[in-house]
Amino acid sequence: MKPVKILLFVAGCFMSVTSFAQSAKAIEADLLSSFNKLEYWDHLQRKGTDGASDSLETANDVFEAKLKNYTVKYPATITEPFTALKKAHMDIFTSGDGLFRIYSWETWMGGTMRDFSNLMQYKTGQTTKALLYTTTADVYVPFYSNLYTFKNGAKTYYLGIYNGIYSTKDVSTGIKIFAIENGKLNDDIKLIKTQSGLRNKLSYNYDFFSVVDIAIELRPTITFDEATKTIKLPLVNSKGAITGKFILYKFNGQYFEKVKN
Repeated sequence: MKPVKILLFVAGCFMSVTSFAQSAKAIEADLLSSFNKLEYWDHLQRKGTDGASDSLETANDVFEAKLKNYTVKYPATITEPFTALKKAHMDIFTSGDGLFRIYSWETWMGGTMRDFSNLMQYKTGQTTKALLYTTTADVYVPFYSNLYTFKNGAKTYYLGIYNGIYSTKDVSTGIKIFAIENGKLNDDIKLIKTQSGLRNKLSYNYDFFSVVDIAIELRPTITFDEATKTIKLPLVNSKGAITGKFILYKFNGQYFEKVKN
């Protein structure tokens, strides 16, 4: 390649990167403005302002449409830190290989049973896709609080930690397995062996007041140890309180199976 062509090529790449950097800022600013309207209308809803509930529902629809459009139209968003959105209490988790990302947030449309939405963004080949999951009258959508990446040979699995809030007392935590297969996101990977057969997820219900006095970062929860290929779940007693004991599921080469501590 001649020197002039090299310079033009480098300049073109720089302009392209700079252009996207500017676009990324504009995208986040637009998303943040739309996202902040959720809490705004929720605040007015709680005050009893006429029409606030309808406006909140519309604001959710607008935000969801914008997020899905941006994450599909601009593939590089899958690596954007979106720091301002995180500060505004949107949870964003990205897989270790950079091919899968979960966006999770509260819609403020629930009561003591809290409502959430999730957008799953993933890359397959040169294409970036997005799937939106929202709570409905028939389907409850939890929020995600962590994401692990697990490789087994040529296969890559994503282990999402999710949480449900059903009242001020009744909550749950679980782990769900995803994989990108044949150009699609498979959210029904049955890789956990239980007494009732192979399952896609594990979860437990518990009394929130059994952990309310424990700092969030110290509360027992589900974790995954990639080195030992082990899922670790807190044991809940008959009263619904989380104990200091754990249940272990270790990967045996085919699936996760319960083992003794």
